[in-house]
Amino acid sequence: MQITSLLVLFVGVVVLATPSFADYYKPPKYEPKPPYFKPPKVEKPFPEHKPPVYKPPKIEKPPVYKPPPVYKPPIEKPPVYKPPPVYKPPIEKPPVYKPPPVYKPPIEKPPVYKPPIEKPPVYKPPKIEKPPVYKPPKIEKPPVYKPPKIEKPPPVHKPLPPYGHYPGHPPVENAEYIKPKN
Repeated sequence: MQITSLLVLFVGVVVLATPSFADYYKPPKYEPKPPYFKPPKVEKPFPEHKPPVYKPPKIEKPPVYKPPPVYKPPIEKPPVYKPPPVYKPPIEKPPVYKPPPVYKPPIEKPPVYKPPIEKPPVYKPPKIEKPPVYKPPKIEKPPVYKPPKIEKPPPVHKPLPPYGHYPGHPPVENAEYIKPKN
C-alpha cells in the first residue's frame, strides 16, 4: 500500500512539473518611444470679459428664543425607618480546663571528654657562648739600639797617584813619583 501511494504521488509530481520545465524567461516586448518634440509656442489669448456675478446680501438669522430654565424644587426623600439594633449580650466562653504543665527535669548533658591539647615543645638549640677572642699579651717594644756616636777623625788626604796615572788604569811602571810642587 505504501509503495502504490508513493508511486501515485511521484507520477503526479512529474505530470505537474513537466510543463514548468518548458517555461523560460521572456523579456518584455520593446516598444520604441515616440520622438520628442516641443509644442509650438502659443501666445495666451486675452481673458474674456465676464460680467460681475450678483451676490445677494447675507441675511442674518434672528436669535432663537430660549425660554429660561424651569425651576425644579429639590426632591426630599422621606426618612427611611431603620429599626434599632437588636441587643446581643456578650457571649462568654466558659473557661477551658488547662492541665498544669508536666515537670520536665532539666536534661544535663554528660561532659564530653576533651583530651588536653599539648603543644609539642619547640626545639631551641642550646645557646653556645662564643669563646673569648685570644688577645696576645702586649709586649713592650725594647728600645731600638743606637750605636754610640763615634767621632770621626778629620779626613786624611790620600797621596795623589803618580803622574799620568788615572784611577782604573794600570799603574805606570817606569813613571817616577813626582810630587806636586807646592
